Amino acid sequence: MDKLHFFICENFYPEYQTALLKEDITDVELHVYPTLCDHKASKSKAKEILSQASTGENILICSKSCDALKLIDEDIITERITGNYCFTHLTCNEFLDYLTSQGSYIVSLGWLKQWKDHLAAMGFDKDTARSFFQETSKQIVFLDAKIDDNAEGLLLELSSYLGLPFLIVPVELETIRLMLKSKIYEWRLQHQNTENTRAINELRSQSADYSAVFDMLGKISSYTSKRDVIGKVKELFMMVFGAQNFRFWSGDSELMPTELREFKSNHANYAMMNNENKFCIKVSWDDHLYGILDASEFMFPQHTDRYLNLALNITKFLGLVLHNNEQYEKIVKSEKKLKYLSFHDSMTGLYNRTYINQLLTDEVKNEKTIVFMFDIDKLKYVNDNFGHAAGDKLINSFADVIRQSFRKADIVARIGGDEFTAVLFDGDEKKAKTIQQRIIDLVNTNNEKLKEKYLELSVSIGYAMSESDNETIEDLMKKADVLMYEDKMKKR
Repeated sequence: MDKLHFFICENFYPEYQTALLKEDITDVELHVYPTLCDHKASKSKAKEILSQASTGENILICSKSCDALKLIDEDIITERITGNYCFTHLTCNEFLDYLTSQGSYIVSLGWLKQWKDHLAAMGFDKDTARSFFQETSKQIVFLDAKIDDNAEGLLLELSSYLGLPFLIVPVELETIRLMLKSKIYEWRLQHQNTENTRAINELRSQSADYSAVFDMLGKISSYTSKRDVIGKVKELFMMVFGAQNFRFWSGDSELMPTELREFKSNHANYAMMNNENKFCIKVSWDDHLYGILDASEFMFPQHTDRYLNLALNITKFLGLVLHNNEQYEKIVKSEKKLKYLSFHDSMTGLYNRTYINQLLTDEVKNEKTIVFMFDIDKLKYVNDNFGHAAGDKLINSFADVIRQSFRKADIVARIGGDEFTAVLFDGDEKKAKTIQQRIIDLVNTNNEKLKEKYLELSVSIGYAMSESDNETIEDLMKKADVLMYEDKMKKR
């Protein structure tokens, strides 16, 4: 029996094998070659496997940068399916770009099952592995297709061994299944020996359907907003299936028709209304309902059954994409929050020392840069005699004063317990004196309103202006600090 041959990396064998079993496909054979990412010594073994391809049709699946592409005989392996990443068929490139940009070390089930062998092949013992991975990665990310109950246990072992946190990202095999179907139906069409016109037409139709859907799913997975995803699905239903009407109803929509509300409340995953040339499918992931697809008035109603089967595959994948959209948004919000917290003082909301440290070595771009240094007088006295709560009030009072004295474009920071600084990139002597006087006036206004004399603000101020392009922000801070200290000494 002729077979279509796929050559895949050992890291992804579990996912491809599972996809074939789910589809009950028997005219495909998987050939596994050793990973070349961390097993450079395996090149000879991989080349041997790749060179043993049969005279049938052979397809290599790998990333665009995989060394396997350099080892194949193009007369034997005539087709290559490549992606930006090895993981491209498990999730979209945009999400992978984001994960790698955040310092994630991404692993698949095949890699995870052999993690000890992989680390050994990379030349690591426990200490060197920890040192390397902690320097190069922030977390381990496992793309989980939920096909192995032991995976999380292995992930816990790896996480403990490397001393890194881990994140489990759920993935679906729909992209792999549709890619395989697309290639298999195309291959079957080319190798169909029967003269049965109906069989040939059916294969041709299936091949076209799966090719179109596979192409569309690749585009769907690349979007990170729900609106764009639903728009692309609508395009798919109207172009490929010929649906004249398409609607996506959010799971909590109050405008949902009564018949769909009834459908939503029952256990069925889909409903088909033959008399209306229509079907509806629930879009969900992990028991969460994202909405209902409502498609009707197909141009070729005799094919509605086939459209429904394809649509069920699509909606399962769509549920995962919408789930990942949510996760992506949560991660981005979390990253923004962490970034904000890392660069801002938790008490005042102003920039902190960490942020200012990034500016210290920056050279002054022009001769209009001004750096202010401020110090709250007698903060230690207030803390020691009236408590830290009173000292915190002094700190926040002065933070309000300088927040009002500078523009949003200026950099204002609290860099110590009683120390503050501000940087302007477009000032002059007149502007510096105006700001200094404004701060003094606001301090006086603050003190006039107070009943507790110990909460009255007294602030020492110094500022320095750039004199040449060779100076750095740190140089100006040092000059301003000297002048601020002189101001403090005058008061004593």
